[in-house]
Amino acid sequence: MTDKRFQAHGPEQMPDRQPVPATADPSADPNLPAGAPSRWLVPAGVLAAVATVLYVIAFQTGQVLLPILGIVWVVALWVTMFLASRGTSGIHRSTRRLATLMIVLAAGAVLIFVGIYLVATLGSMS
Repeated sequence: MTDKRFQAHGPEQMPDRQPVPATADPSADPNLPAGAPSRWLVPAGVLAAVATVLYVIAFQTGQVLLPILGIVWVVALWVTMFLASRGTSGIHRSTRRLATLMIVLAAGAVLIFVGIYLVATLGSMS
């Protein structure tokens, strides 16, 4: 039997004997559980305002359907975020919901911008 006091420990151990690092738990993130809903509503409102201005500018390219769809998308998602922030389900669940809605808002806005760009560039080729 060997004395454990003289065995290697820490970084000197063999890699298969190293302790497994703890996995990152998103629910343990200190930024998610705490904080006011305005931390999500204000940046989402700025994103929605900038996207709406760009959609209004896109009307000058002769497109109507995609800019209207974009305006409806960002306004509807921001209103959904506002209503979700007023829920009483707990701050952690509400913050996670707002983060998810912000991702959906941004992704949808970008996809509609790509659609407007594609229609504008491919339509001018003919």
